[in-house]
Amino acid sequence: MRFTCKTSVLAKAVQTAKKAISSNPSTPIFSGIHLIASSNQLEIQAMDLNMAIGCQIEANVAENGNIVIPAKYFSDLLATLQSEEVNIYKNTDESTVTIESGKANFQIVLMDENDYPAFPSVDGEEKLIISDEVMKDLIKKTIYARSTDETRPLFTGILFEKKGSNVTFVGTNTHRLAIKTVEVENSEEKDFSMIIPGRLLTEVVNNLNSDLPQSVVISLHNRQIIIKIGKTTIVSSLVEGEFPDYRRVIPPKFEIKTKVNIKELEGAVKRVSLFSADGDYSIVKISVKAAEIIVNSSSNDVGKGRESVSCVTEGASLNVAFNARYILDILKNIDAEEATIELNNSLSPVCIKPVSEENYLYIVTPVRVVF
Repeated sequence: MRFTCKTSVLAKAVQTAKKAISSNPSTPIFSGIHLIASSNQLEIQAMDLNMAIGCQIEANVAENGNIVIPAKYFSDLLATLQSEEVNIYKNTDESTVTIESGKANFQIVLMDENDYPAFPSVDGEEKLIISDEVMKDLIKKTIYARSTDETRPLFTGILFEKKGSNVTFVGTNTHRLAIKTVEVENSEEKDFSMIIPGRLLTEVVNNLNSDLPQSVVISLHNRQIIIKIGKTTIVSSLVEGEFPDYRRVIPPKFEIKTKVNIKELEGAVKRVSLFSADGDYSIVKISVKAAEIIVNSSSNDVGKGRESVSCVTEGASLNVAFNARYILDILKNIDAEEATIELNNSLSPVCIKPVSEENYLYIVTPVRVVF
């Protein structure tokens, strides 16, 4: 195998594919990057048991072939090369590869390419095409609400529902719930749902960084999801299990509704939460009144903070307390200027949604405290 290509392009592709490699690979071969050179094209592949990422780049291929090279050494080396082009070829001993760039020459010991599994099939049944901006918005507005507790894998993923022309993303950790729905054109008639690993969606966002509009092609095959973005393909196992009926936790009606400026409330919660006893689980108390929302918190070690924000409320006054992070997460993910907060009592689920953005809502469970 022998090829020449742009150093920066190869380095970027390797960094992209490398994200599929687990920090503790199940077998040594999964710590390698698979390079396949043919027809003036280079395929860069990496995988573990649950995810595979493949990238295609242009290359001047003098000799077809493939190698598996340790990912860490290869990616670290590429990141430091100064020359615009890099020349890579497999040595006659078949056990090492030479990397030439400018006046530099390096040799790296190879792994056995015969031990590397074939890249998963990328031909799916159900297929859906979503624009990059819509996909980023769906992920951004739900992924923060998922759980990071790996002992509850069901809630570390995002529910993906397709019904007709509507696509809904749902994230929850059982204490909060984010729901975002969009209408998608050019979708097949068949409806389906799946739970997508949060790790996969993070990599999708990382690859939606082009200055030009991109399409995200999503398909399913044998309980795997295949996502294609330009020349990059990401294949992942789905999260197994049945997602709970999230609609049941949404109260059918609310007795109290208040409208508030998002930036003002976000700033108040952020500042006042500094005075909570525990930074990882900061509790803020919120008093909703006719024309103001009072945010306060205190601790014996720090002191106390209190700030009021103007609002317009329909219904009675109410005292309610929250995990401050759960409130801040939704406020910073709303693009509108104002939000509506809907409540019933101090312990029932609360709904927060933007005033000018349809089909996006957030449900959060209050904390039981003494006012």
